[in-house]
Amino acid sequence: MFVGIVGPPCSGKHEVMNLLASIYGFTRLYLKKSPANTTHTLEGTLNQLRQKLQHQEEQSKEFDTIEAMLNYVTVNWMDHFVTCDVNSVPGIAVLRKRPFFLVLSVEAPMMIRYRRCVARCQEHELEEPTLEQFVEMTDDSLYTTSTAVSNTTSIPLSAPSTPSTTAVNGPYQSSTLSAIGSPSLLYISPSPSPSPQIVSDSPAYKLLSLSDLALLNPFSDLDSLLSSLRALDITNPDLLRPSWDSYFMYLANLAARRSNCMKRRVGCVLVRDRRVIATGYNGTPKNLENCNNGGCTRCNRGTPCGKGLDRCLCMHAEENALLEAGRERIGNGSTIYCNTCPCLGCAIKIVQVGVSVVVYSESYGMDDLTADVFRKAGVELRQHTTPVIKLDQSNP
Repeated sequence: MFVGIVGPPCSGKHEVMNLLASIYGFTRLYLKKSPANTTHTLEGTLNQLRQKLQHQEEQSKEFDTIEAMLNYVTVNWMDHFVTCDVNSVPGIAVLRKRPFFLVLSVEAPMMIRYRRCVARCQEHELEEPTLEQFVEMTDDSLYTTSTAVSNTTSIPLSAPSTPSTTAVNGPYQSSTLSAIGSPSLLYISPSPSPSPQIVSDSPAYKLLSLSDLALLNPFSDLDSLLSSLRALDITNPDLLRPSWDSYFMYLANLAARRSNCMKRRVGCVLVRDRRVIATGYNGTPKNLENCNNGGCTRCNRGTPCGKGLDRCLCMHAEENALLEAGRERIGNGSTIYCNTCPCLGCAIKIVQVGVSVVVYSESYGMDDLTADVFRKAGVELRQHTTPVIKLDQSNP
């Protein structure tokens, strides 16, 4: 697995990377910084400190280009890798060609990120930005294509030559990485009101929109951040290559997007020998006005669940899939995947055509009755939860 971390300034991207390395055994990957970034600025200082720490890390490697990094991971794809140096849409497009790559976005509330920035400036004896300056800096990093300042004279600074063991006003208590946990690429301008700025190859909001997973980091301690990271279950292989159950449930959820029923989006997939026989979604029958265009009076009046079903014109997703497939094609040994547990009426039809297994995601009001029918008929019923991952990212 290869995880690329993106996020706004001071969100804690590098803290998450370090946790992945220390807890899960990920190897940190970096892109080499140009000599221009070693000047006496906060950016240069943080890069120097980070590079010194890299030499102390057993699990870290450095590359000239994103392509070289990708080639290395490709050869060693059975191992786990993580980088925070994915700072462009084209870079993500290159990495996403591989089946082992995920984008993780790390975000935090504005005021929390500002306090972290102030703490880092205090630690490196730099002038602290005002809140307004930090907001402007964040806006630049999120929405401006490039905010690099050309011909900028940097204010000299006196910074520690090695990372300190405890951050001032610790954004993460008891963390030896707090001082360089999330380099913000800050420049200090020599103007009377110095305003930090961000250098970014692509607007950060575009990178955030491409993320597969998202982590909110409002925490002041590493234990809470670690708990939130664990909840993502980021090493779950389903996130990279879905299991058969997850794969077919994703297809059922996709089918539900075609639903025109005003009450509920339901989709299902009928499978035999791991091959799709038919799909279905709920809505009014062929040649009738779609439910969302007023075709079903019962649904458009907001009738409560389970009421007035004898006046409903919408066919259920399971019914449509069963009719599409036909009894001869279904046979014994078939499985039906539904994003919602089948109602009692659909359960009876499912039993009648010989379906052997029913897999559903969300519960419905008739679950107990449905389960009883399947139990008596010898049909296996189980609930499956698919990993929370975005499947509709914009194409880079």
